[in-house]
Order: sequence, then structure tokens, then C-alpha cells
Amino acid sequence: MLHAVAIDDEPLALDVLTNHARELDFIRLERTFTNASEGLEYLRRNKTDLLFLDINMPDRNGLDIAAQLPSHLQLIFTTAYAEHAVHGFELNATDYLLKPVSLARFTQACQKARQQLENGIEKEELFIKESGIWYKIRIQELLYIESQGNYLKLVTKNRGYLVRHTLHEFEQQLPASFGRTHKSFIVNTRNIDRVEPEQVAIGAVVIPVSAGYKKEFFNKLGLKNQ
Repeated sequence: MLHAVAIDDEPLALDVLTNHARELDFIRLERTFTNASEGLEYLRRNKTDLLFLDINMPDRNGLDIAAQLPSHLQLIFTTAYAEHAVHGFELNATDYLLKPVSLARFTQACQKARQQLENGIEKEELFIKESGIWYKIRIQELLYIESQGNYLKLVTKNRGYLVRHTLHEFEQQLPASFGRTHKSFIVNTRNIDRVEPEQVAIGAVVIPVSAGYKKEFFNKLGLKNQ
């Protein structure tokens, strides 16, 4: 059973999705929201497999929201504008539905989401915004993330990015290969070159491992916590 949520500022559009979901025995539309911020708060607190997300909303842009979602969450955009489909697939969305949404098209998109969940498919890429410009990066090219006040420094093999984000929110987007070593650092364990009792090294960069995160992080690596 897919546990789904829908966010759309148009109540009629939500009614259509609700009615379509009732026709499928493998999906349960748990909640619908016309307020995007309320919908995001629900997602943070409740296990959800699939999100139906409008793009044009007065309080939040759906493309901005998509860039903040956990990697396991299947995303289906709902939009009245066909040109938004390209942006949707660039953000690694599972599918997009053009309004008004037909039952046949809704069913096809939900079946695709179910298949991807069963195959354990997670997001491979994400968009980040730096100085008003969106950049697409491959998640596994991230080496580490460092909190710097109200910003995060995202370091890849090629360059660094400074984005306005909290470490906790960004952590929700990352797959299990990433781990927190410190209140200010998340590292990609696939790129670690050396592990010491109180630090790890990625190339020439040394990243601290604090006492509060040490046990969980070392367990993630399959190492005994010394």
C-alpha cells in the first residue's frame, strides 16, 4: 500500500486526486493540503511514500519544495502547464500529471511510483539554488556538507556551493550512504579515504567526528567505536 499526500492550492484539483485514489486498491491518499507549509510539516512527521505536488502555488513554488524532499519519497507533479514537465523530470520526479487529470493517467503514474518504490529507486540528482541560480548535481558526487550559520557549504569533486538551508532539512534528502559526523558536518561515506578515532579524511580535507555522533557513524561504517 502506498501512503500518499497531495499539496495543491486548488481544492477542486485535490478533490479529483482524492476521487481517483479511491479507485485504486494499492494507494491511500492520507491527507490533502491547500497550504504548502502545512503539507511539508506533515511530511516531516509522518511516513509517506508518494507526494502529489502542484507547481504554481501562492505560498510556495513546487519546484523549490521538490529540491528539499527526502530521496526515498516518490514525487508526482500536478500542473496546468505542460512546459513545467521538463523541469519536473530535471528534478528527478517520478512523473507529472497535466490538469485536468484523467483516471487512466493517474493510474499509470501511481503504478510507476509503486514500481520504483519496490525496486528501491532513490533520487540520483537534485537541484540546489545558489545566488538565484539552480544547479543540478549528482548526489553521489557530494563529498561533504558543512553548516555555516544560516547557510550550507556543499562540496563536490569539482566545486563548492553555498546555499541557504538548514543541515537537518538537507539531511532528509540524502540516501543512507551519507552520515552525520558532527553537528556541523555530513559526509558521503563512499568518498572517505581514511578513518581515525576523532576524524575522517576525504582527500586532503579532514572532518571532525564528535562524541555525540561517533557511535552511530562508526556503526554505519561497520567499524567498532573505539
